[in-house]
Amino acid sequence: MTKIRIVVREASSEDLDAVTGLWKKLAEYHATLSDDFSLAFDSKRKWSKYLREKFSEISTKLIVAEERGRIVGFMLCMLSPNIPIYKEKKFGLISDVYVLEARRRKGVAKKMLDLAAKWFIKNKVKSLELSVAAMNLEARAAWRTLGFEPVMIKKRLNLDNYPPPERYIRVVRKRP
Repeated sequence: MTKIRIVVREASSEDLDAVTGLWKKLAEYHATLSDDFSLAFDSKRKWSKYLREKFSEISTKLIVAEERGRIVGFMLCMLSPNIPIYKEKKFGLISDVYVLEARRRKGVAKKMLDLAAKWFIKNKVKSLELSVAAMNLEARAAWRTLGFEPVMIKKRLNLDNYPPPERYIRVVRKRP
């Protein structure tokens, strides 16, 4: 049995098209989880443009996992200023991550996170944040295994369904 050798490295501009293709798989998967992730017209081209802009910024690091010359995963990392009320002035943001299904549970995300952590530490970042779709149980478990813990819970209200049915509204009456 041949051992799979995956190399994790900083991305080059030549990798951007392959990363965009993987992002499309990520976006399409999220769209199956919830209508909240429905894609806009021409989303792949728009994200490719966004990625190219971000790639040129010093506050962004794109990491790829490569196997035999083929990109099998990516992690988009950014330095983000924190709001001024907190002691921590900036934090690390892991914006998008995807690993091909056949390469999951093989330590690829961990290897990408290790490289990302080195870059974040070099940039004096003390903590990392990411968002994960509530319905993406596999990703939630993976991030928990890698040490990420919930800090905030993001809620969404679809205004097409507003106001909510009365059974969800608690009425508080004043006592005489």
